[in-house]
Amino acid sequence: MKKLAIKGASVLALAGFLSKILAALYRFPYQNLVGDQGFYAFQQVYPFYAIITTLSLIALPNFLSSLIHSANHPKEETHQFFQLSLILSVLSFVVLTLLSQPISKLMGQEKLAGPFVMAILPLLLVPFLSLYRGRAQAKQDMVTTAVSQVIEQSVRVVLIICAALMFTRLSTNVYAISFLAMLGSFIGGLVALVYLMLSSPFKFQGLFTNLTALQPKRKIIQKFGLSSLVFTFFMIYMLILQMIDVFFVKNALMHLPQVKTSNQAEILKGIYDRGQPFLQLGLVFTTSILTDSLPKLTRDKQISKKIWDNVTYLAIALTVGLVILLPEMNDVLFKSHAHVLSLQIFVCQIPIISMIQLYHHDLFLVGKNKMSGLILLSGLVLKLVSVYPLTVLYGLNGSALSSLISLLLVLIFYSLYSRKLPRQLFNFQFWFAILMMGAVVMLGNHTLTISERWLALFKLTILSGLGAATFFKVFNVNPKDFLN
Repeated sequence: MKKLAIKGASVLALAGFLSKILAALYRFPYQNLVGDQGFYAFQQVYPFYAIITTLSLIALPNFLSSLIHSANHPKEETHQFFQLSLILSVLSFVVLTLLSQPISKLMGQEKLAGPFVMAILPLLLVPFLSLYRGRAQAKQDMVTTAVSQVIEQSVRVVLIICAALMFTRLSTNVYAISFLAMLGSFIGGLVALVYLMLSSPFKFQGLFTNLTALQPKRKIIQKFGLSSLVFTFFMIYMLILQMIDVFFVKNALMHLPQVKTSNQAEILKGIYDRGQPFLQLGLVFTTSILTDSLPKLTRDKQISKKIWDNVTYLAIALTVGLVILLPEMNDVLFKSHAHVLSLQIFVCQIPIISMIQLYHHDLFLVGKNKMSGLILLSGLVLKLVSVYPLTVLYGLNGSALSSLISLLLVLIFYSLYSRKLPRQLFNFQFWFAILMMGAVVMLGNHTLTISERWLALFKLTILSGLGAATFFKVFNVNPKDFLN
C-alpha cells in the first residue's frame, strides 16, 4: 500500500509539473497574439480562476480524502461535504456575479466585468471535481486525478490560444478575447469532469439527501481545522499576491506623469505581467523537487539536508541565469525590451519563494500551523500597504519591489522562528560556481550578436546549456543529484 501511495504521489507530481509547464509556456504565444493590453485583460482576472482551480484540484480533494479515511460513516460525510461545497460554491458565484461591476471598477476597468464572471464560472464545477478527485485519492488512485489535471490544462491551453488567434482575425476587443479565453478555461474543467465521471462507478443516488440539515455541515467545517486552512492558504498564497497587484498596480500607474490614459496604464500592467511566466518556469523545477519528496517527508517528519541544498542552490542558479538573460529573453519571447529591470526584480522572487516553501513544509510537518499562517499573513499585510505607494514612486520597479520585500519579510520571519539559517548561502564554492556561470553566459551573450528572432531563441538555448554546464562543473555536482 505504501509503495502504491508513493507511486501515485509521483504520478501526481509529474502531472503537476507538466501542467505548470503548460501554464507558463502558453502565455508567450498568447501575449504575442493579443499584445500587452490583451495580456493585461487576461491576467487581471486570471488569479480568480487560478484560486478556484487550486481548490478543486488540491485543497478540497485532499481534505475529502482525509475525511473519508477518518470518518465513522464515510458515505454520509462524503455527501455532506459535497452538499456544503455545492452551497458555498453557488452562493459565492451568485454574490461575485452580482458584484462583478463594482469589482471590475476596483480593478480599474469596468469592461473586465464580463471576463471576471467567466473567470469565476468554474466555481460551479468545484463541488463535482473535488468529489471525484477526493474519492479517487482516498482509494490511493492518484492517476485519475493526474490525468484529469493534464486533460483540463491541455484543453484550456488549446482553447485560450484559439481565442487569441480569433483576436488577430475577427476582433480588436481585448476584453472580449479575455472573456473567450476564460470560457476556454471553464470548458477545460468541464471536459476534466466528464473524464472523471466516465472513470468512476460513483452514482449520484442519495447525494442530495438531508440537503437542508445544518448540523452535519457544521461538523464538516469544524473538521476542516487550522491545518487544512493554513495548507489551503499556502497553496493560494502567490495567487493572493497577484490579486493584490490586480487591484492596486493599474490604479497606481495612472498617477505616473508619463501615463496620460487608461490604455497606457493597461499596457504597462501587461508588461509587468510578463514576469509571471518567467516566475512560474523558474519555480516549476524547485517546486517539483519538494513535491516529489513529499511522501518521504511525511514519513520522516523532516526535510533532509539534501532537499534544502538542492532547492536552494537550484533556485539561486536559475534566478541568476534568468536575470542575466532576461533582456534577450524579453526581446525574443515578447518582441520588446521595455521595462526589463522590473522583470529582473520580479524573478528575484524565485529563490525566496523556494526557501519559503521549505520553511513552511518544515513547520507543517511538526504541526506549527498557526505560526506559519501568521508569518504568511505578515507578508500579505506588507504587500497591501506597500504596493500602491511604491508603484506611484517607482513605477513597475516599485510594483515588483513590493512583492520582493514582502516575501523577504516572510522568509526572515520563518528563519528566525525556526532558528534555522539558510546555511547554503554561506557556501563559497557555490558562489564561485555562480560567478563563473554568470561570466560564461554574459561573455557568450555579448560575443554572439544575432538579430533574427528564432536564431536568437536558439542562442538562448545554447547559452542556458553552457551556463548550466559551467555551474555543475565548477560546483562539482552531477545534475542527476538534483533529481534523486
